[in-house]
Amino acid sequence: MIIIPIKTVVAIKVIYYLPDYASLLQEFYWATDDIHPTYPRIVKFLNFWKDNIEATINIIELRVDNNAEISKTIYGKQYSS
Repeated sequence: MIIIPIKTVVAIKVIYYLPDYASLLQEFYWATDDIHPTYPRIVKFLNFWKDNIEATINIIELRVDNNAEISKTIYGKQYSS
């Protein structure tokens, strides 16, 4: 049996702050096609952020639209909405 991964639209909102301006939160939005439930493109992007960008991530919200599920991830904990 072959399992074919299905891509779905995934959007993330990253709320972050720069070390010099810790009291100023900023937002970054990104939408892409990714494979549910492992999200390799999102993981690669967040690893790039951690390794190359000097901003500290405060909150990450992940929104998945596959007609059956909309979820968000905040601080690595998953909540249904």
